[in-house]
Amino acid sequence: MIYIVEDDSNISELVVYTLKMAGFDAQSFTCGTELFKQLENNIPELILLDIMLPGEDGIIILKKIRKTFQTHKIPVIMLTAKGSEYDKVTGLDCGADDYVTKPFKLGELCSRIRALLRRAGVTPQDKASVLKCGDISIDFLSCRVILNNKILELTNAEYRLLCLLVR
Repeated sequence: MIYIVEDDSNISELVVYTLKMAGFDAQSFTCGTELFKQLENNIPELILLDIMLPGEDGIIILKKIRKTFQTHKIPVIMLTAKGSEYDKVTGLDCGADDYVTKPFKLGELCSRIRALLRRAGVTPQDKASVLKCGDISIDFLSCRVILNNKILELTNAEYRLLCLLVR
């Protein structure tokens, strides 16, 4: 799953559509508050993060991501209109793994995402560890069951029984 934090709905819809066509799962958020609420339930493989956002800006959000144990290793690509050398250096020095300025080419963005996921150790084999059927997904790597985009709180016995039934 890739999370996009972008307040421009035209850009976020285009990026989500492109990523889905490229074989990724993607979800967009308009602000850091929405992102952090979702991070409580699900950790993505990568985050695309704008700088100029309502409320907290992307640099503050990035710093919070890097300071939190559960999220500090998530690859983050800044995707922003702020393209000066100062802005790029600030973003990278605050913990961004890559920095892409708007306007950008969608094919290049997908290539950068694939490259960063390879370096992070996410492989196509890892993606195959998710079994989806309708609105339910079982992620065998993280031992999570998701129904209608919400993580189900299962006991270990319930999870093992479910895995036995589907394998």
